[in-house]
Amino acid sequence: MESHYFCKKCNEYHEIESRIGMKHLPYNLSKNDLTTFINVATTIPTYEVVTKGIPHVFEGTHDFVREVKIAELLQQKFPNMEAYKTVDGMKDWLVDRLNGSDQSAANALNRLQGDIAGEVDFVRQMQGDLRSLFTKTDFVRNVDGRVTSNNPGIDVVEMNRLTGDIVNEYQVKTLRSPDTIDQTLKEFLHNDHYRPDITLVGPQELIDRAKEMGLPNPTKVMGTLDSNAASAEALKEKILSGDLSVGFTPVDVTEKLLGGAAIGAAISVTVSGLVQFIQYKNGQISWEQLKERLGKDALKGSIAGGVLAGLTLFIPGGLIGHGIGFVAGITLRRLLDNAFGEGTFGEVLKTANSVKANVELLHHGSIYIAKLSEVNADVLERAVSIINDMEEDRWKADEIYTKLERQHGTMTRIDYSQAAEDILDRCDEMRFRLLGGKRK
Repeated sequence: MESHYFCKKCNEYHEIESRIGMKHLPYNLSKNDLTTFINVATTIPTYEVVTKGIPHVFEGTHDFVREVKIAELLQQKFPNMEAYKTVDGMKDWLVDRLNGSDQSAANALNRLQGDIAGEVDFVRQMQGDLRSLFTKTDFVRNVDGRVTSNNPGIDVVEMNRLTGDIVNEYQVKTLRSPDTIDQTLKEFLHNDHYRPDITLVGPQELIDRAKEMGLPNPTKVMGTLDSNAASAEALKEKILSGDLSVGFTPVDVTEKLLGGAAIGAAISVTVSGLVQFIQYKNGQISWEQLKERLGKDALKGSIAGGVLAGLTLFIPGGLIGHGIGFVAGITLRRLLDNAFGEGTFGEVLKTANSVKANVELLHHGSIYIAKLSEVNADVLERAVSIINDMEEDRWKADEIYTKLERQHGTMTRIDYSQAAEDILDRCDEMRFRLLGGKRK
């Protein structure tokens, strides 16, 4: 029953691609539901890919991304510190602090782990969560859009993606020693900008103590004292060895991220995924079941590596930064347009805040999202139509070539898996033969 859905209008099941199935689809899903579906059907498998990877294709979340984010946040919070802008500068800065007093060394690690890495880890954790479908989590920024080192009271904000309203505000504490727990809570409570609705984020030991003291604030656990200490030590060793990456460049990406494997993947959004979403909306399957089914279904069509080179993908706003886009099958696009009216698919992409992403291939087989640009619904619709129609025509042509080859034994069918220059060489060879000559 993967292609059947229960129709609320008729109280019976319809085959989704049948005439009545398409006609009655608007009685069961609104255009807002379609937008939610696109977000859910791309974010769920993206979450799986980012955290677990695709075997032999995509390695999952990588420390390289974290390193760069840490370096970038240091550079933003302390823009006058030239040392933070280069690998050698970072190393010299830390060596100088470690060779100073015990307090100087502790302050350096506090800056790296407490002021920077902890906030980076929390924001990345929130962005990787499925709640990022509907909310965006970011560092607190000033009116110029820059992250500063002295923002009072809060470190991170969570906003509603649709309205821009602030949903939650967070104060992140990344402690490494039990000796500082009580003092940290005292400073948090007696800060001039303290509010009981600010969420306190910190290691398990800090949150446990906060609850013992009866703090009214909501809390969120992130790590432990030991994991924070280990993170600080690992950062120290990375910097001292000169291995910490301080920026995203093609060289860094190619050499360090995922060992030259694919940096991106394309998630296939399918008709069966839409049916599963309707089942969830009707209460027939749970959220956990939907996650599992969409994850498996969408990843079956994952595309990665060189296959993505030169393609145009569509990335909903919530996925930007993960390097993952989605390709909608021609059947789904036509189904939505037939059921809801021509151009619906493009409208949905626009409502989902999708952007067009041009994917380029680097050497060593790595790929990266080269350009992101907002486009209107008509352009999105036209682009998807062209891509899918070309793909369909290609398969039809392939079938015709195969049939002709079988019938006539010409052995002149083009092998599309070959490199372009090899194909052209072969075409030139055939041209010379047709002219009665022979290539030298």
